[in-house]
Amino acid sequence: MKKLIAVFLLLTLLAPAALAENDWSGYTIANGNVAAVGHVDVTAPFSGTLLPFSLEAGDRVAAGDTLLEMLTTTLYAPEDGVLDVVFAGEGDDATAAMNRYGALAAVAPALSQQISASTAGAYDDEENRAIRMGETLYFRSAKEDKTEGYGRVVAVEGKNFVVEIQDGAFDADESLTLYRSDAYKSKEKVGKGVVTRRDPVLIQGQGRVAEWLAHPGDTVAAGQPLLTLMAADADAGASPRIAVPADGVAVSVAVSPGQQVWKGQLLARIDLTDALEIVAEVDEVDLGGLKVGDTLPITLDMDAETVINGTVTEISALGVTRQNAAYYTVRISIPATQVPLGASASVYLKKD
Repeated sequence: MKKLIAVFLLLTLLAPAALAENDWSGYTIANGNVAAVGHVDVTAPFSGTLLPFSLEAGDRVAAGDTLLEMLTTTLYAPEDGVLDVVFAGEGDDATAAMNRYGALAAVAPALSQQISASTAGAYDDEENRAIRMGETLYFRSAKEDKTEGYGRVVAVEGKNFVVEIQDGAFDADESLTLYRSDAYKSKEKVGKGVVTRRDPVLIQGQGRVAEWLAHPGDTVAAGQPLLTLMAADADAGASPRIAVPADGVAVSVAVSPGQQVWKGQLLARIDLTDALEIVAEVDEVDLGGLKVGDTLPITLDMDAETVINGTVTEISALGVTRQNAAYYTVRISIPATQVPLGASASVYLKKD
């Protein structure tokens, strides 16, 4: 029974009837077009640059579709390790986190030990005291087991230098003797040092966090993307992916790919297709007793055999004069269908 009622209502709204079978002699025709009742203006969520996009006027869009996207800044893992802690979540003000914690996150380095060394005790040779950034040095423990290893010089300041241990496991504060080669000859001795634990590597940046691409506890590799940042003027709920809230049609696109935009700048206008209407121009002589709430028969040029019943929702109070006659805009709501916006329509008005 419910199905029969639904079919009856549908036939009432979209009554298929050949015009030849109806008596239209008592009607005049006003020309109109299909239009969306509502629209939404898509604006830039923050200042920045638009990524390449293909959106064009006339494109149909669905609710949730990403229409445009803003360029973000990506921060990468500086070296292999574990993402130890995150101080700012998605949507948080990165600058505030920086001011409070001095970083957005910290990575515990995979190479967790280093040697704080000096050239004191080096073999009495000028060349031996010339420590170079990036060179590989070899070292041996002063303990009885004489544990060996090698590493890379990562800092030099006068007689002092720091070596990142790349091979070998040593106790904290263990004393080591450093050499230029793994032959460990006394003439190649470049100094002595003490094993210390490396500090976490801090991840720093400004703006607002858009997205974390790794999470605390994750093992990360050097160069791996960790997070993306938006401009500082982004609001807490902003996203670089700009989506449309409802189904519709793009009627205008005001920007180009790669364009610089400011926060709030109009990017595109979307006419929403959840509610449609016919916008007709009615001659003053046909306005007669027409009033809001009246039901009018309508046909579309693309389907002249189907009669649609529409309801008058608005009659403009100001006419436009053309060829010695005044025309008034009349808006008539119709059922939401897949009829394209802008389609031509004929509105039938009963003669007095």
